[in-house]
Amino acid sequence: MNDNVQYQLNITRNDIRPKAKIFFVTGKCNMTKVNVSKCESDLIEVYQDGDCNITCLNTESACTNAQYENCSYITTNDDFIEFQGQKPNCSKCGTPVQKVELEIKLSNTTISFGKDSNTDKAEVMKNLTSDVLAQMGNKTTASVSLGEVQGIFVKPKDKNNPETASFVYSSDTKLSIIQDKTQMDTYPTLISVPKEAFEKAKSQNISTVFTAVFRIPSFTKDEMNSTVLKDEVYSIDMGAEIANLTNTINITFKSVDKKSATPRCFSWSGSGSKPNWTTEGCNTTGTGESVTCECEHLTFFAVLMIPNTDNTSIISSADLSNLTYITSIGCGLSVFFLCVALFMHFLMRRARKSEAAQILINLLVALVLLDLTFLTNEYVANTGNIIGCKLMAGFMHYCLLCTFTWFGLEALHLCLQLATISNPKTHYLLKVQIAGWAPPAIVVTVLFFMQKYNRLVIQTDTGKDVAMCWIIDSSVHYVVNIGYYSVIFAFTFTTFVVMLRWIVLLKRTTAGHKKAASGSGKRTGTGTSDILTIMGLCFTLGVTWGFAFFAYGALRLPSYYIFTILNSFQGFFLFIYYYKTSKFIGDSTISAETSNTTEATQMENPYEKQKNF
Repeated sequence: MNDNVQYQLNITRNDIRPKAKIFFVTGKCNMTKVNVSKCESDLIEVYQDGDCNITCLNTESACTNAQYENCSYITTNDDFIEFQGQKPNCSKCGTPVQKVELEIKLSNTTISFGKDSNTDKAEVMKNLTSDVLAQMGNKTTASVSLGEVQGIFVKPKDKNNPETASFVYSSDTKLSIIQDKTQMDTYPTLISVPKEAFEKAKSQNISTVFTAVFRIPSFTKDEMNSTVLKDEVYSIDMGAEIANLTNTINITFKSVDKKSATPRCFSWSGSGSKPNWTTEGCNTTGTGESVTCECEHLTFFAVLMIPNTDNTSIISSADLSNLTYITSIGCGLSVFFLCVALFMHFLMRRARKSEAAQILINLLVALVLLDLTFLTNEYVANTGNIIGCKLMAGFMHYCLLCTFTWFGLEALHLCLQLATISNPKTHYLLKVQIAGWAPPAIVVTVLFFMQKYNRLVIQTDTGKDVAMCWIIDSSVHYVVNIGYYSVIFAFTFTTFVVMLRWIVLLKRTTAGHKKAASGSGKRTGTGTSDILTIMGLCFTLGVTWGFAFFAYGALRLPSYYIFTILNSFQGFFLFIYYYKTSKFIGDSTISAETSNTTEATQMENPYEKQKNF
């Protein structure tokens, strides 16, 4: 090679760049003496002997990071390597994407993914792929256009040894097969279908092994009118059921604004005319402004933007798992013991005559229903049945409102018991039961017809979210649930303080009588029965639900655990309290004595004084 002469080498890129090493020889050389193994870097002088000068070029490493230039006079994808003074300069012409063998345009009058389409999307995709594969014949690549919808079909050249298929999308290249994978990071959207997916498709003995990727803008909205990132949905199909992939299908979106909303990856089987998005089988990862969906199955994919109502709204997967575990155990135990308490109630005739006991039983029934709906809620949410999920959400909300209402009615009954009103009131218990069960039904019915119930996703830091059927409008939740309970809590907590003071005064009075009667100077300590009475008041009046007010800032996570532990075991504690107090129900009506002993007995259950209202 002459240092004063510029040499140019053109290497045409088809599917992959040639990996062979190139030797430049000047002078008279014996090539049998050249040590080819030394050619490892971009440019190495491997042999020089007198007039013989041999230079080796590793084309693969030399042009890996080469930049694309505007080569308008070149129509092929070429690497240009220029030498002058044994210094290589590599540049690229053409495009990083691969030119397809066939371009297909379909009429959108027969096939539609749009917002107004009521057709089954899985059936649409099946018909579309069948039509395209028939037109492709023996060709291995094809592009499909259907109005705004774009698609790419790829068949592996070697069916027995398929390779990972990679795709990119940009406004310039549209949806394309990426040929030069060193340039993938320069595109806003990246898609890769692993080799494992092709191997699973082949194992199912399908007639044609392929992968089809579709970009579908303006896709049909779901029931909740969710916001879809960039208003685009991707569909990946291989003509076979592909699931449980070890090497996931990855879809990466760049330049995602995460300030006002949190991106989460969702998928949908395509069954029906409207999507029922789920996070099952897809994991959301990403750093900075990028979001990557790692999915282990084939289907429709989208990134939904979940509005950020609080910077601390995302809970860690470990904490969510712990809270779910505690709640499941607690609710299961509560249901069991509440049912035992109900069974005991119907066996005890004296208890059935007590109005206070019957009000307490109504509260227990509301709690049983609330616990049962909570335990089965996630299962219903994961079935994908929208109507069933709405009904479940509505019924669970009804049980919650009934529970709150019976907390308030318990407090009201205590206040009336302590009052000096002696005028009889007819149908007292019937009026209380109507007040406890009817108003929540009216509220839930109105919200149901306003479409406020649906499938809700609880976010975690790993993207493995949990679904439940609940209220989808946060403002409704704050007004109807938090606002209503705030009023109930103010009343029940005030009643609890008044009752606590009454118990303390009664305890002192009783202790004084005993001391005077016995002449002993010993003090009577607080017994187990007093502790049970106080605990019973807390759980019966729903005071423990007040920990929900501390779920902000640094106290958020501790309040979650305290709230979950106390309220999931509420049924168990109420059973213990009911068992303890039920032994004294009706005692005040059997005995007409007014001795200090009777007063002490009544203190075990301070609101069981028999009055007719």
